[in-house]
Amino acid sequence: MSGLKTRQFSCASTVAISKLPEHSQHLKNQRGFGLIEMLISMALSLLAVSVMVILMASTLGTGSATIQMSRLSQELRASMQLMSRDLRRANFHSSFYNCYANVDCRSDLGIATYVDTININAAENCFWYWLDRDGDGDLSNDAVGGFRYGTIGGVGVIQMRTTGNSAANCDDSDGWELITDPNTVEITSFVVSNSDSYTETLSAYGDVQVVEKIRLTINGQMATNPSVQREIQDLVLIRNDIQTAGA
Repeated sequence: MSGLKTRQFSCASTVAISKLPEHSQHLKNQRGFGLIEMLISMALSLLAVSVMVILMASTLGTGSATIQMSRLSQELRASMQLMSRDLRRANFHSSFYNCYANVDCRSDLGIATYVDTININAAENCFWYWLDRDGDGDLSNDAVGGFRYGTIGGVGVIQMRTTGNSAANCDDSDGWELITDPNTVEITSFVVSNSDSYTETLSAYGDVQVVEKIRLTINGQMATNPSVQREIQDLVLIRNDIQTAGA
């Protein structure tokens, strides 16, 4: 019995010893990276991370520029809408309803010195007009409508005429209020043109009618990022045409 156990132990030992070289070879094949391999891996990892950072920075920069462009467009459009709506009503007089088909209505009402074509300065960056805002038929007690380009602390702005019932002076310092914020938007140019206006002949007697179309062009940029720029235009048709009787 003891001889059998000895032979079994001897066989088990022989099998175990015969497997040692194979196991040792397997461990040898599983050795780690060498120094050069590690350096190459680190370089490739750094390159991949750098590319990802650049892509993220580009994406964030594009998103920021898009947001700023949207803000700039919103500010410029708000200013344009304010000007267009007020300008569209220029030369309105509550008594015009009683002057249907009367080309000499302005003279009959005694308002010819007030109601006339839109006044544009020589620099074409300011305009003003009369408007019967309260509908009482008296233009002398209504604020003159007008808008102009100016500068505040070296930053271009657009201003609105809010007080004063006499002919507006585009260069005076009183009666004008900001409609653009110089801390947010810088107006680089503001151009007013009546080149689209035309005159119609109404009768063989020389009666004429001036149909006014005023083109407004605003160029602006973000005050904190001048690279974000935008231009907008609007062509405003004046609802109240200027009619004049022939001689």
